[in-house]
Amino acid sequence: MSTNSRIGILIPPTDPDYPKETTTIRSIYCHWDGYPSHMGKVLHQSYGTIDLVNELLDKGDARLIDVTGESEHYMNSEGGCTSDTMTVNRFTEHFLEEYNYIAIPVPNDYGFYTNVEWVVCEPPIKPRDGVEFKLVIDELIKDFNNQPTVEGGFGGSMSVRRWEESKLLYLDQRRIERINPTVLGTVYGSYNKSLENHYESLQNV
Repeated sequence: MSTNSRIGILIPPTDPDYPKETTTIRSIYCHWDGYPSHMGKVLHQSYGTIDLVNELLDKGDARLIDVTGESEHYMNSEGGCTSDTMTVNRFTEHFLEEYNYIAIPVPNDYGFYTNVEWVVCEPPIKPRDGVEFKLVIDELIKDFNNQPTVEGGFGGSMSVRRWEESKLLYLDQRRIERINPTVLGTVYGSYNKSLENHYESLQNV
């Protein structure tokens, strides 16, 4: 069975005084393997810059993105579509799949906005309950910690390969924590505020 996802990038308003509701997302659909332990990991490891994300989106709707980061895309004759650009509110109302990945632009070591960090959400059971986006790396570590060990139990000893992977994930988390004021600051904050305002208005309908 397929695990559908949408993959996109947040495009904040160029004018800081412009209404936050105008923040947009450019995204594509992907049909296979959308769960965080695959898609979240691939995006985190292989699509860490704005340019790489836009190259992926330029190719349109995807069948899959494999573990190496290589992607297969639908042709127009197969029903494949180009990327969609829409407001955050429209995205959360109409375009949520089983998992939804958004690249949030963050500055590199020199302060230029070339890099991204990925957030993921699952659609709410009730749309009026709101949408919570979480850093992909946190979901990967949570998923990793809940996996059975090589002996078949939880929390026991693990293989060298799994141990090495766990160290890399925790190093990634520490790297991201250093820029959390940015990831969870102005751009990310305005994004979440837009979501909060939207769902507050829905609750009053």
